Amino acid sequence: MEIRRSGNFGFIDTGGGQVYSFDISGRGRGWEPTSIPLVGGRSSFFQRRMTVAGYEIVPMGDNNDLPGHVMRLLDHFYAGEGIMGKIAGLQWGDGPRFYRDAIDTAGNRFYKQWTLDAEVEKDLERWDYKTFMHHCLVDLVHMQGFFVKFVRNRAPRAGGSGRILRLEHIPYQRARLLYPPEGTTEPQGIVVGDFPFPDPQYMAQYPMFDPQDPFRHPVSAKYYNIYSFAKDFMSTPRFLGAFDWLEIAGTLAPLLHSYNLNSSALSLHIESPQGYWDKAEERLKAVCARRGEAYSSRMLEEYKDVCMEKFAGSLTGMKNVGKYMHTTRFWSDEANNFEGWTVTPIDKKVKDYIEAQIQISNKADAAATSGFGIDPVLANLIMENKLSSGSEKLYSIKVYNASETAIPDMILCKPVQDYIRANFPASTTRIGLYRTVVNAEENVSPQNRMKNTE
Repeated sequence: MEIRRSGNFGFIDTGGGQVYSFDISGRGRGWEPTSIPLVGGRSSFFQRRMTVAGYEIVPMGDNNDLPGHVMRLLDHFYAGEGIMGKIAGLQWGDGPRFYRDAIDTAGNRFYKQWTLDAEVEKDLERWDYKTFMHHCLVDLVHMQGFFVKFVRNRAPRAGGSGRILRLEHIPYQRARLLYPPEGTTEPQGIVVGDFPFPDPQYMAQYPMFDPQDPFRHPVSAKYYNIYSFAKDFMSTPRFLGAFDWLEIAGTLAPLLHSYNLNSSALSLHIESPQGYWDKAEERLKAVCARRGEAYSSRMLEEYKDVCMEKFAGSLTGMKNVGKYMHTTRFWSDEANNFEGWTVTPIDKKVKDYIEAQIQISNKADAAATSGFGIDPVLANLIMENKLSSGSEKLYSIKVYNASETAIPDMILCKPVQDYIRANFPASTTRIGLYRTVVNAEENVSPQNRMKNTE
């Protein structure tokens, strides 16, 4: 058993998973739960430029670590990467396919005529373009942009024809745009390193890829992004405004876990009358006088610790289960009231506390999905214990495909389209993401409907 006291207030750790608080003066209010403020930081693009290892770059966030901040937020939010995976899956659909632009003259309708192109397909498969595009899609979903490296052949060195050999995905957190030189408005290159604290020995700089002159550099790079309003050069995550809510959502679980481990152990508050200690002090002084010793206030403090340990010991442990404690009360002329030992169970209002945290969690979930730009129905989040119907999911996915896929498709497919135009200048083949049209079950023939199987 361990006792910790500051003045006349303290705690007793019984060693058996229980903690008691006590107030020796008898005038305290006892233990009360306190709220824990949750403070979340939000990275912004307030710095226009910064120098890292001799390179003048466009920083990502205040600490040049916005990708790392996003990663940590989503790792601690229970549904974070699950939602991002859902968005990536909805964007990907059935994957990249080839098409040609076509017009339905009868219906005056512009549409994609999906087609096959064995020559282009074979060339792209050589460097696994689908895996490349998927990696780029993950960065695009998280950060609204991605970095690509273009690797050219060596033939132009000897006067031969140029050709792009492959495209390589550059992990988002490892790349930074070089700040535009004086007199220019656009970055002229990309530097790659282990940001935010790169080793200069392992950093590399690449010139910016130019689609109008694709074979100019042996190796070049380019940043493809969805423009963010009023942001220079770099895009920010579309859920930037939900960062604080994600911070709260990510701290609720450890907060409740800590509460269960610690706060719930405090169950009783012990109050003792001041008159008891006044008489104890008189007895100690009398004993010291008989022994010829000098009395000190430390003797009373040590006596208080011994008394509280004995008192608490009679309240805890399996041997004391079911026993009762008898205490006396007496009239105190000084206090003009009855005084005596009291043991009060602490009302920790656990139910109210848990319900409040659940409400905060529901609000955080709603704010997060709103920031991500996806309906909670598609994110597999159950809001306020309400399950979504199949028709709601069908409607949501059709609205999503109609409103949230065209721009990401255009940005994601652009580097591969630049590759096709450079290597196959006469080709009219274009690349896009194909998605199967989802129909309601009543519109599907009976033999093709989904059925439950045992």
